[in-house]
Amino acid sequence: MRHFVNTASSPRRAGLRSWLAVRCTRTAGTGLTVPPVLPAAGYPRGRISYESGAPSLPRRPRWNLLLRVPPVLLLLPVLAACTGGGPGSAPAPSSVASVQQALVAAVERSVPAVVNIRTVTRFARGTPGSGLRPDGQPPEYLVDMLEENGGFRESSLGSGVVVGEDGLIVTNEHVIRDADEIIVRLSDRSEYRAKVVGADVRTDVAVLRIQPSRKLPVATLGDSSRLKVGEFAIAVGNPFGLESTVTLGVVSATGRSAEPDLEGGDDFIQTDASINPGNSGGPLLNARGEVVGINTAMVTAGQGIGFAIPINTVRSVEQDLVEHGTVQRGWLGVGIQALPPELADAFGAKGEKGILVNRVVPGSPAGRGGVRMGDILVAFGKARVSGVKEFQGLVAGTAPGSPVTLEVLRDGKRVAAAVTVEEAEKRASARRPPRREPVDPLGMSVRPVPKHLLREMELSGGVEVTFVETASPAWDGGVREGDVLLSIDRETVRGLDEYRKAVSRLPRGRPAFALVYREGAQLYVALKSR
Repeated sequence: MRHFVNTASSPRRAGLRSWLAVRCTRTAGTGLTVPPVLPAAGYPRGRISYESGAPSLPRRPRWNLLLRVPPVLLLLPVLAACTGGGPGSAPAPSSVASVQQALVAAVERSVPAVVNIRTVTRFARGTPGSGLRPDGQPPEYLVDMLEENGGFRESSLGSGVVVGEDGLIVTNEHVIRDADEIIVRLSDRSEYRAKVVGADVRTDVAVLRIQPSRKLPVATLGDSSRLKVGEFAIAVGNPFGLESTVTLGVVSATGRSAEPDLEGGDDFIQTDASINPGNSGGPLLNARGEVVGINTAMVTAGQGIGFAIPINTVRSVEQDLVEHGTVQRGWLGVGIQALPPELADAFGAKGEKGILVNRVVPGSPAGRGGVRMGDILVAFGKARVSGVKEFQGLVAGTAPGSPVTLEVLRDGKRVAAAVTVEEAEKRASARRPPRREPVDPLGMSVRPVPKHLLREMELSGGVEVTFVETASPAWDGGVREGDVLLSIDRETVRGLDEYRKAVSRLPRGRPAFALVYREGAQLYVALKSR
């Protein structure tokens, strides 16, 4: 039984609020019903009628209707949610009943294709993290018993979705990561050992295969590109081991970036449908029962904030994993960044839209195609470039070996660069240079970078920023401690002398730019000399 009561404290309206107190009671067979309301003293008894789509209230001649209507309107959603079809009450609106029926049907269609995934990881004795004590070991009295059972074991729970009637299952990569044993339990409670077909850390997608004795029910996959904010979202999974749990919410946002350290976390579906430990890998459904996402993450610091991988992404990754065992992504070999108005102005491209090239890898497709640092990318093939995330998606989604024409702005002119996309390479990130004692010019202090660090970072020269004064031109432009300055206004900086000459030639009061090396990547920042 649920109670919906307005608890505001105005004594003048207390009688009306008491009279409007609604109790929703489950009746046998037909759902929810609204029994007679409980009137306050001096108010007539009656029932709330929904025949015209809104409750009609007993009239009191001296009421000021303009003052009384707003509280009633605020309660309409609550009253509508409590409607049913029980004896003695008005019938529920057909729209409410049809929505409820559609959601129930969507769940009934999808649940048979949702599986429980249990993994076991074994550790050798003495392995850190194999137990729960601060030193990473289990209590001594458990050691012998654990070793007799094959070593230290760590179990985890997750969910998955059947996408192939022959036993192909999609889940999250983090659900099966480092697992020595994977057990899949189907909706009929039969269990099978699963093998990993392939896994992709960047998108957090993994594909498993089992050998069932029969054809399996398969989930219907939707089109996540057609998903709209405000649509119903249904999360299905096994939170905390509670099998086939269903939670309902809405799509809160699409194309959402999740936590900064989450791999590939720049194109999530955000939902307020509850996603808890054990839901990972389960489906996010629309009101038609179609899978529009795979649940993957939640924000532990808040409530009602969960994320799902769009099913279009999952489908593409799954096909690559099945065919190749890995995901083939395009690669151009350029470093890019957003193009704010001040940088666009500094590069002579005021009012232009695009992204800024801050690094070109030697020998890369972009380098061979004639792309240069400082170019502004405005088009990738026929697609206009609107932002960094969109460009990365275009490149990654292009098959290796495909020819593409890039349109760039260079010194105010439009230039075409023909490139051939290659398969993405895994490159080790260079170390960040250690910080040095600060000195001072132009709002920041710099010092030479040792040659062995330059070799380690694959740089030909530069000066290291060891201190940046707050509210200085360098700070306002985005320069930070630990950056390595490579050039200022296209003048290469190999050491302190060249740095001082470049700074002395900066036009006073006019925008300029500098190229810096930061945490393995190159970045342009804006500067304006005082």
